[in-house]
Amino acid sequence: MPIGSGSQFPYSDFKKRYDTPLPEPVVWRWADTSGRLGDTEHPERGTLALSLPNGSAEIIRDVAVAYQVISAGKNTTPHAHTWYHLFVVQAGTGTVTFHDTSETTDLNPGDLLLVPAWSLHHFNNPTSQNLVLLNLMNIPLLAQLGNLASRQPEPGA
Repeated sequence: MPIGSGSQFPYSDFKKRYDTPLPEPVVWRWADTSGRLGDTEHPERGTLALSLPNGSAEIIRDVAVAYQVISAGKNTTPHAHTWYHLFVVQAGTGTVTFHDTSETTDLNPGDLLLVPAWSLHHFNNPTSQNLVLLNLMNIPLLAQLGNLASRQPEPGA
């Protein structure tokens, strides 16, 4: 493969290459979103991601937003990953357990929960109502950096 020759250009042109357009306001109506949550199958993790009008899932620079639903009477498998979660409890109640510290805490509507990167955790919903969590996460940034990784311990480990 031949070696190419580089070139130069003024800093102002360099800067323009990285300027991004100002974001426009966007609203997601709860009436529409909650209806979609009711129509969507709720896998163990992840239910309904939000997107901008252009289809981008990067809602705020480097941040994606989704609703996660822990169905009534269900729980998630303990897992950890390179991205963080900032959860806002929208509806229902349940618990989260952090396995690295063996701590469990209750979750109630309006609570905020930060799950740091690589923190082994799982949710439990022993109630008869869904636990609905609004989830902000830095997956877009980590994807750009090529740093998406997760682990889920083997059963019984």
